[in-house]
Amino acid sequence: MARPRVGLARAAVGEAPDAFTAKSLEAVTALAERAITAAGCDLPGLVRGRSVLVKPNLVRPNPHNPRSVVTDERVILAMVRLLRDAGAAAIRIGDNPGYGLPLNEALAGMDGFKRRLADHGAELTYFDAADPVRLPNPTAQLFDPVPLPRVLLESDVYINLPKMKTHVHTLVTLGIKNQYGLILDDDRMPWHRNDINIKIIDILRVVRPHLTLVDALWAVQGQAPLSGSSVPDMNLLAAGTDVCAVDTVCADLMGIAAEEVAMLRLARQEGLGETDHAAIEVVGEDPEACRRRFTRPVLSSMGAYPAVRVVEGGACQGCLSALRHALDKLASEGLFAGRDPVTCYVGVPMPEMVNLRNVRGELWCFGACSAPLIFNAKQRGPMARHVPGCPPHILDFYSAYKARYGL
Repeated sequence: MARPRVGLARAAVGEAPDAFTAKSLEAVTALAERAITAAGCDLPGLVRGRSVLVKPNLVRPNPHNPRSVVTDERVILAMVRLLRDAGAAAIRIGDNPGYGLPLNEALAGMDGFKRRLADHGAELTYFDAADPVRLPNPTAQLFDPVPLPRVLLESDVYINLPKMKTHVHTLVTLGIKNQYGLILDDDRMPWHRNDINIKIIDILRVVRPHLTLVDALWAVQGQAPLSGSSVPDMNLLAAGTDVCAVDTVCADLMGIAAEEVAMLRLARQEGLGETDHAAIEVVGEDPEACRRRFTRPVLSSMGAYPAVRVVEGGACQGCLSALRHALDKLASEGLFAGRDPVTCYVGVPMPEMVNLRNVRGELWCFGACSAPLIFNAKQRGPMARHVPGCPPHILDFYSAYKARYGL
């Protein structure tokens, strides 16, 4: 059996993702074609006369900073150009950004982007415009059935355009994680704890992209996806038809081994793709010349910000991630400046023990597991403010904190 192939293409592109001209768009189009060709993908043979759904990462947690959080517009337009030239009958672009933010709201104020898509022959599609189709997933461990956008199932070809980023909850977000954006909000929060990795792999059981092209022109490191920092001018695109192989190679280029990424370990265990780097053929650029050591995300919030004294009990990654996202966002917006400290408890309290001494400021209990600390049987009324959920949404503490203190 032939080894899966991942194509790497790298060249100086110039210009920033949010301030580009036709010159760098041409350069990115050539780069995308090189990566796809190196991956051994016959694009005309794949798409000629067929309808294609392209799924970029259009999450926009900060509408004023789309520079490297989202899939670079040049990569999207380049893919559209290549598909059009390859004879695709119809090209649709879709995503569900999450954060309680429908795509039409996420793209508010981006009329230029929408116009350029239309000028290139692509149509924006909104996954929430129709009820999802619940596809049976008989081999799933958790997520059965999987609710998928109707447009995905009605398309002949599905192409995945993720951004190269670290991720507070899952360590990386690449091709496999990008498929989480196929799921609408009503189905996103269940199994969003440590088990999110199993849920993502359950999606992979029923949805396999025909082609994955990872955008690493500018990448994102650290406290991503909400509060990471840009890795500018990485000038790299990676392509392949086995999304697991693509993610394995891309994680390695970030300085992260496949064995560190739960999604990739599970994919290998379930036989859903190749995650053994030695079994993957890398074609095109020398990986050694492309590799950078990304700053890794920090999951814990203990000691992170003086304004919120966090105490972690028996907490899972779901609550830890959601709280850290919220605190990073509050800090990045300067909302802790001049604030008196508060205390936040997250996780299961230790049974039959005093769990908190010397509480500073108001006490917040984060997540369902912390509920036993809210009330004290010897006193009337609640002892703490509570952010419910298992886990809470990543913006729940952010919104509640702002509302409580009039920010």
